[in-house]
Amino acid sequence: MRGKRIFILALLTLAFGWASAQTQQEKEAFARIVSSTTGMKTMTADFTETKHLQMLEEDAVQSGKLWYKAPSCMRWEYGRDFYGVLSQKGAYMVRGGKRDGALTRGFTQTGKMVTGLISNLSENLKDYKVSYIKDGKDLKVTAVPTSPRMKGMVDSVIMKFDITTCLIKSFEIRNNAGYTLITFSNVKKDVEIDSQLFN
Repeated sequence: MRGKRIFILALLTLAFGWASAQTQQEKEAFARIVSSTTGMKTMTADFTETKHLQMLEEDAVQSGKLWYKAPSCMRWEYGRDFYGVLSQKGAYMVRGGKRDGALTRGFTQTGKMVTGLISNLSENLKDYKVSYIKDGKDLKVTAVPTSPRMKGMVDSVIMKFDITTCLIKSFEIRNNAGYTLITFSNVKKDVEIDSQLFN
């Protein structure tokens, strides 16, 4: 197992050109997290979403439930009449019981980024410059997009993973307008999920 971790880390270092500033403990923690997310089949979690926009005086805070199924299905639910679904057939957002085209466009882009980065780091970090550092009991991973298309939407993505369980704890998207911070709780990996949730 140790040999596999070292091999994964070596491949990632070559692929992404990371600096050698990380400690050995941080490198090993990151390798474990990458290995864990790559093999993940499903995930469920409760979340709290905080949107901070420079133009608004107060943050907008909402909570809900996330369901994820590999490779790219996600249900992001704020309530029975307010949710988004991302699947291999496409994406849509429902508000007040009706599909909302304007919300769907933003949800599609964000949903693809979120599912990619929380589920398969080794594959989906190729378009980012990545750094990571131990932050208490967590590993803080910062991903800065390198593609011109992504740079226009996102300045950076900051993720925190529990070093012991390798489960995601938070996901923060930053851009010039502000940031969206998603904090996860009650995270469960590889549990059975009804596929009807993604229809």
